[in-house]
Amino acid sequence: MKDIKKIFSTSEFEFFKPALSTLELPLYDGIPCGFTSPADDHIQDTIDLNKTLIKHPEATFFARANGYSLAPLVLPGSILTIDRAEEWHPDLLAACFIDREFTAKWIKQTGDIIRLIPFNAQFPVLEYNIHEAEISIWGIITSIINQNVRYSRLQQFLR
Repeated sequence: MKDIKKIFSTSEFEFFKPALSTLELPLYDGIPCGFTSPADDHIQDTIDLNKTLIKHPEATFFARANGYSLAPLVLPGSILTIDRAEEWHPDLLAACFIDREFTAKWIKQTGDIIRLIPFNAQFPVLEYNIHEAEISIWGIITSIINQNVRYSRLQQFLR
């Protein structure tokens, strides 16, 4: 990734601090992902990805993902936008810090038990007792940028 500074790495993530600038790109309105429909052949608007992806610049980091526990939503190399100022609730994907390791999962808490839930059914739900493990929500994953999205990379997760 160009123009951003690598902060540190773990086995699960490489963390980067975004370099903010303004770049207005064309935004086409309504590319069908279901049945096709007549398309407008003109640009509707422009988009600045910094304004779209970054709500709290001082609390936002990018991380490059490793592993397949969130596949096909997140693949190795996906870039995650992590906002440390966002408030967590169970429907949000979180960057978690557990026993001095980072991971990204959905979190469900029932009493003293915290469950880390993967997207990929081939991976187990991880359970921790809040009194026996060092657990914190480091930030909320607010966007996922997948590069080189190829059908061949996704086939193993489909159907």
